[in-house]
Amino acid sequence: MDLDQATLSKIIDRADRLRDQGQWLEAAALYGSLLEQRLSSGQTWTQYAHVLKEGELFEEAVSAYLSAVHCDGADPDPRLHLAHLLKRLGRSAEALQAFRALSALPDAPHVEQEIAGLGIQLMQTDQKTPALFASNETRPGLDVCLSGFEHLRRLEEERAADIAQKNSQYEAQVTTRNLPFAAAFIELRRLMKPCFVQARLDPKANLVIRDDLYVATTGNPQFAVLVDGYSLQPGWFEVEIDLLGHSSMSFDPILYTEHRFEWAAFSTFRLRPMGEGKFHATGLIESPVLRLRLDPASREGSFTVRAFKLRQISLAKGLCQAYRQNRHATQKALRAMITHKGGERFARNIADILKYTGPDRYHAWIALHDTPTSEQAALQRRAIVGWPTQPLISLIVDTDELLLPELEATLRSLKDQSYENWQLHIPASSTLPKEKCRYLMSCAETDARMVVHWNDDRPTMKSVPSKCDGRFIVFVTAGDVLAPSALYEIAERSIAKPEARLIYSDEDSIEAGSRHSPLFKPDWDPDYFFASNYLGRFVAFEAALIETCCLPLLALPDLDIHDLILRATEILLPNEIIHIPHVLYHRSSPARLSDQNILPYPMTSRRLQALSASLNRQGKGATVVEEKGGFGRVIWPLPTPAPLVSLIIPTRDYLPLLRGCIESLLSKTAYPTFEIIVVDNGSVEPETLGYFDALRAMDNVRVLSAPGPFNFSWLNNLAVEQAQGSVIGLVNNDILAINSEWLQEMVSHAIRPDIGAVGAKLLYPTGQVQHAGVVCGIGLVAAHPHKYRSGDDPGYMGRLAMTQSFSAVTAACLVVEKSKYKEVGGLDAENLTVAFNDVDFCLKLDKAGYRNIYTPYASLVHLESVTRGLDTSPEKTRRYRSEADFMLRKWGDRIHKDPFYSVNLTADREDFTIRD
Repeated sequence: MDLDQATLSKIIDRADRLRDQGQWLEAAALYGSLLEQRLSSGQTWTQYAHVLKEGELFEEAVSAYLSAVHCDGADPDPRLHLAHLLKRLGRSAEALQAFRALSALPDAPHVEQEIAGLGIQLMQTDQKTPALFASNETRPGLDVCLSGFEHLRRLEEERAADIAQKNSQYEAQVTTRNLPFAAAFIELRRLMKPCFVQARLDPKANLVIRDDLYVATTGNPQFAVLVDGYSLQPGWFEVEIDLLGHSSMSFDPILYTEHRFEWAAFSTFRLRPMGEGKFHATGLIESPVLRLRLDPASREGSFTVRAFKLRQISLAKGLCQAYRQNRHATQKALRAMITHKGGERFARNIADILKYTGPDRYHAWIALHDTPTSEQAALQRRAIVGWPTQPLISLIVDTDELLLPELEATLRSLKDQSYENWQLHIPASSTLPKEKCRYLMSCAETDARMVVHWNDDRPTMKSVPSKCDGRFIVFVTAGDVLAPSALYEIAERSIAKPEARLIYSDEDSIEAGSRHSPLFKPDWDPDYFFASNYLGRFVAFEAALIETCCLPLLALPDLDIHDLILRATEILLPNEIIHIPHVLYHRSSPARLSDQNILPYPMTSRRLQALSASLNRQGKGATVVEEKGGFGRVIWPLPTPAPLVSLIIPTRDYLPLLRGCIESLLSKTAYPTFEIIVVDNGSVEPETLGYFDALRAMDNVRVLSAPGPFNFSWLNNLAVEQAQGSVIGLVNNDILAINSEWLQEMVSHAIRPDIGAVGAKLLYPTGQVQHAGVVCGIGLVAAHPHKYRSGDDPGYMGRLAMTQSFSAVTAACLVVEKSKYKEVGGLDAENLTVAFNDVDFCLKLDKAGYRNIYTPYASLVHLESVTRGLDTSPEKTRRYRSEADFMLRKWGDRIHKDPFYSVNLTADREDFTIRD
C-alpha cells in the first residue's frame, strides 16, 4: 500500500526518535517499512544499515549497505560504513576492496591509511580475526526485525535483477546503435561550433531553498541536472558554474554522468576554480549519458547559483584548451597519435591533460583557514586599540648580495602588516651599486620606520641591535615574505604571555606567488632542535636576550640564526619559548626540499660544531654526529658501570611468541647488565609451563606468578616492586629485538634527569611503522602518527628519523628509571586495566616535569596485540570506551592540545597529514 507524504514523514520522525534513544531493532523495523515504499532510496538503506549494525545484526547490516551502494554507486557514505564494518568483522580482503572502491570516488574521505593497514594485515601469515559477534539472547523486536529484513531482501533481489536486466538490454542497444568510439571521435572532430545544452539545476538531495538561497544541509549537497531537448552526447563537452556564498562556504563542484541505471557505471568531472566563484571543466564522455548530477560544495551553508552552462564542443576546442594548460604534454600526445595512429588513445591523453583532480591538500587548507581578509585586518586593528601597551618590534634585514625585487617583496609585506608599531634596520655597505643605494635611501626617506646603517666595508650585525628600540628583534632575509598578521601575532603573544623571550611560528615556502611545503611545528622541544633547526629563521628574540648571550655571534660576517637560538635556549626556561601555530612566514628559498635534506635548514658542519660546543658548555658530555638527510644525532653517555635494567614481560601461554621474544632479547641485546622478569598471568599449557622451568635455570631470567584476570597495569606494577634494576623496561611478549644497540640507546635517554619514558621505533614484520611516538587528540584519545609508513621513511618534517619529545610512548617497549616510575605511581591498575595506561603514565610523567622521548635508533619488531586480540567484541568495546571516557575526564584539554603536535594537522588519521 502506497503511503502519503504526511504518513511517511511521521514514520521517519518516529524511526529517528527510536534510533536516537538506542532502540535499534524497533527503529530498524520502521526504516524497513519505509524501504517498502522507497526501495531505491540509498539514504534510507544507509540509515537502515546503521541501526541494524548498532543492533548487532552485522551480516544483515552488510547486506543493507550493499543495497545502498547499488542504489547510488556515487555516494561515498554507505561505502565508507560498509568498509569499516567488513574490517571489524575480520573480512579484511573484502574491506580492502571496499576501501579501494571508495578511494576512487572524487569526494571520498581520506582512506589511504586504512588501505595501507589492511594491506599489511593481509601480508602477515598469523592474522587474528576480531571477536565481533551478535548477541545470542532473545531480544524484544528481534523476530519482527529479521522477518522484515528477509522480506526486504527478497524485494531488493527482485529490484537488483530488474536493474541488471535493464542495464543488459541498454548495453545491447548502445552497442548496436552507436558508432565505435574511434568513429565517433572522427565525427566529433567535424563539429566546429559548440552546441548548447538547455540544462537547469534542480535540488536533488541535502539542499533546501530558504529566502531565495540554496542551503546545503550536509557536506554533500546535490543538484539533478535536468536537460530540455538536446541531451549531452558522447564526445567533448564543457561545463561552467558561477557560485556565490559566504566566505565560510567551500565550493568544489563535481559533475557526475550516469552511464548505467542506478549509477552502476558513471564518470566524474571536477570543475577547476577560475576565480570570483567561477568554475569550469572540459572533458570527454565515452558512453551515452542517462542522467546528470552536480555536487556544488563540500560544506554546509547557503549560496546562490549565478550561472550554469553546459555545451557540447569540438575536439579542436578541447585540444586548444589542453595546449594552453600544458603545452609540453599536448605536443607529446600529438606526436604519439601521429606515430601510433591511435585516435582513441590520443583523445584519452587530451582528456587526462584537461582533467582537474582538485586543489592539493595544502591549498585547500589555505582556502579554508589561512586566507587573509579585510575584515580580519579590521578586527585586529580594533583589538590593538584596546591593548594596554603596543610593544615596538625591531626587524633587521640583511642586504648583502640582495636583488632589489627580493628586498621589495619583503618591504611590501612589512607595509601590509596590520600591526604598524615596527621599525626596520637595514645594515648596508656604501659600496653597493648606485641603484641599490638610491633605493635604500628612498625607503628611509618615505617611511621613518626604515633606518639604513651605512658602513664602508661589508656590514655585520654587531652594532645594529644596540640601535634597535623594540622589545623584540627579528632577523629577516631579503626575499622572505611575512603574513599580514605576523607582527600582530608576535605583539599579541608578548602581551598575553609576558614571560615570552623567544617566539617562533609555522612557515611555508613561496615560489612565483604560490605557497607550498608548509612546516607545521610542535612547541619547544630541545631534542628535536638538537637534530635539526625546526624553529627556522623567523624568530623573535627579546632584545635583552640578544644583549645577554648573542652579541659575539653578531660580529660574524655570515650570521646564522641557528647559533643565536642555541645560545639563547641555554639560558631560557621552556615556558619562555613561545610557539605561534600560524603560518606567519613564507621563506623564499629553498624553493623545494631536496632529496638530501629533509628540512630546509640542514645541520651543516658549522651547525653540528655549534651544537657540540653548546652541549659542552652545559656539561652534558654528549657526542654529536651527522646523519643522512641533513640532520644531527646526539649520543648521550652511559655511566660506568651501566645501570642494571629489569625487562618486564607479562604473558599468558602463547609460547611461540614468548620464546621468540626472550630469545631475541638474549641474543640481540648488547647492553651489559639486564634481567628479564616474565610475569605469568595464569598460563596453563604444559609446553609453556615447561619453558618457564627452563627459564628459571637461567641467571638473569625470573618467572613471577601472577594469576587472575588480565590487568596489564597491575601485572607490570607487581613486577616493578620486585625488580632489582634501577631502570625498568616494559616489553610486550610480541616484541622482537633486531638491533643490538636498542637498549643502550633507550637507557642513555632514560637516565637523563629531565627525561621520563623512552619509546622505540616499532615495526610490523612487513617493515612498516607500528609505533614512533604517541600523539594525544587523534581519534578518541590518542594514536600513533606515521603508522604504516615505510620503516626507512623520514616522515613529516623528518619526525620518524629524529629523536624528539612526544606526549606519550607505547608500553609495548618503554624504558624509564624505576624512581620516576614510582614517583608518579606507576600504571593505573584500577581505572586502566588494558587500554591507555601507557598514555596516562606518560602524561603523569609530563605533569611531574619530565619529557617523554621517542628515539628511532632503537628499532624492534612488534606483532601488535596478537596475544590480546583486538578490542572489537561488545564486552571489549564497552571496556575500551569506559577507559577512554576516564582519560577524557581526567586529562581534559591536555588530550586535545598536544604540545608536540600541531592543531593544523589532522586529528582524524594517524598520518601527519594536514587537517581538513
